[in-house]
Amino acid sequence: MAYVDLTLPEFQRQFGTEEACLQAVYDARWPRGFICPKCGHNDGYRLSSRPRTVQCVVCKRQTSVTAHTIFHGSHIPLTNWFLAIYLTAQDKGGISASRLSNMLGISYPTAWFLNQRLHHAMSKRDENLTLAGYIELDEAFFGGKTNSRTRRKPPSDGKKQVLVLVEAEGWRAGNVVMKVIANDHLEDLKPVIETKVESEPPGQWFRSDAWGSHHVVMTCGHRIKMGHIPKEQQDTELRCVSLAISNAKSFFKGTHHNFCQLHLDRYLAAFCYRWNRRDQGGGLVLSLIKACSLAGLAQYSDLIAPKPSAA
Repeated sequence: MAYVDLTLPEFQRQFGTEEACLQAVYDARWPRGFICPKCGHNDGYRLSSRPRTVQCVVCKRQTSVTAHTIFHGSHIPLTNWFLAIYLTAQDKGGISASRLSNMLGISYPTAWFLNQRLHHAMSKRDENLTLAGYIELDEAFFGGKTNSRTRRKPPSDGKKQVLVLVEAEGWRAGNVVMKVIANDHLEDLKPVIETKVESEPPGQWFRSDAWGSHHVVMTCGHRIKMGHIPKEQQDTELRCVSLAISNAKSFFKGTHHNFCQLHLDRYLAAFCYRWNRRDQGGGLVLSLIKACSLAGLAQYSDLIAPKPSAA
């Protein structure tokens, strides 16, 4: 699937019917042709009476085109799903569930669930992403406004702490990883470093402030430059990580004003997905279609426990 810029009229012409959207999902799942999940044979045909179903020519196993995608089991037309993908990808700040509800003419709970499925697809796409080279490291707090000043509590009170890792390519920021952590202790940082930083070969270079727990990178075989950084020098010494944190907070403030902290990791994954593909431009639309087609099924029970609040 070629990554090309598509205007809204062009997108609607290309994906304006259920059949066109279904074919796009088919092509994303089986770019070299259908492969039967049961017998592995590489030939099948779609049933004329059930266009979403592909039947293997050998074992006769029937497979839904949308099975194991975020579209499976949804009563929303694929044309609406694809329009939501377009709106999400084209706006640099993404799109909120309330805006999706208004633009697609669907209820807020349905729009929220749709939006969370899109975020799920983004998070799954970057699940195996690892960073390498020169990496800046810092922590940030997310979670909206608090009454910490009037109650004489620290600004972090009631917020979630997030570990932020950014590849620094000179003055340009590379890929970013953001993960919610329980605390900034060694045992909280180490699992993230081990899974999200390239270890073969080991020996990546890190830059951070003087927080003691940052020494954990050395226990993972990497090297680090640490030292106290005055607040006025943060944007120079840790330029890339400061830029990523600033952009992420603007993303939340401008789009998801009252996001639920329970799902912060998924919102952060959506931000990182966009950041790591910011050079694709309009091609992000087709990239997201592919991500949604390969993400696997996301049930409501997997995405949320309590009733969602407007975000």
